[in-house]
Amino acid sequence: MDEATLPPALREAVTVTTAGATGVARLVIEGLLELVHDPRAAGEATEFLIARLPGYAPMWHIANAVRSPEPAEALRRIRAELDHAVENTVKVAADWVAERGGPVTFAPSSSIVAQVLAQLPPEAQTGEPVLALAGADAIGPNTVLNIRGTRELAERLPTLVVTTALKLVPESVFARLGAPVFEHIPLEAFAAVVLDGEVLTPAEVGRRAAALTE
Repeated sequence: MDEATLPPALREAVTVTTAGATGVARLVIEGLLELVHDPRAAGEATEFLIARLPGYAPMWHIANAVRSPEPAEALRRIRAELDHAVENTVKVAADWVAERGGPVTFAPSSSIVAQVLAQLPPEAQTGEPVLALAGADAIGPNTVLNIRGTRELAERLPTLVVTTALKLVPESVFARLGAPVFEHIPLEAFAAVVLDGEVLTPAEVGRRAAALTE
C-alpha cells in the first residue's frame, strides 16, 4: 500500500514516537474513520497498520471494529470508551500514588503516565523514588509488553501499571506482538494495575485477558 495515499492521521500514527500506544490508537481511529465508506481501502489500511505497528494491542481491537458490520459505529464506540477509560484511570492512579506517598518515577513513552504525573504535586517527583508508574503496550494472560527498562523498574520498586482494556489481548494475539524497543515482563512483577479506573491485582487482569477470544 502506498503510504502517501493514507489520511494524515494514519501517516502520523506510524511515525510518531511520543504519543504512546493510547495516542497512536486515537490517531488510527481518526484516520480509519475517513476510510470506512470504502471497505476495501479501510481493510487495506488496517492490514498496513497491523504490519507497521507490531507491538500495539489496540490494533487487534481496532481491526475487529473495521471488520464488523458497522465499522464507523464500532470505531466511534472504541474512541468514546477510550476517552472515558483514560480519564478514570488517570484519576484513580493519581489517588493511588497520593495515598502511598513518597516520590515516584516512571517508565517513559506512556501518554497515560504523563497525564498521571501532571496531576501530582511537584514534591511527588522530587527525591529518591519509592514507587513507579508504567504504561502497557499490550497485556496478555501472564505478561505485559512495554518499553525496555520497565522490567528493571518493576523489579526495583512497587510499580503500578496504568492502562485501559484496549491493551488486553488473548494469548494467541499477544504471542504475535513485539518489536525491538519492547520487552516482556511477567504480570506478577507489578504491584497492581489500574484498568479503566479500577485498581486490580495482576492475576485479575490476566484472567480478563485470558477470557478474550480471537
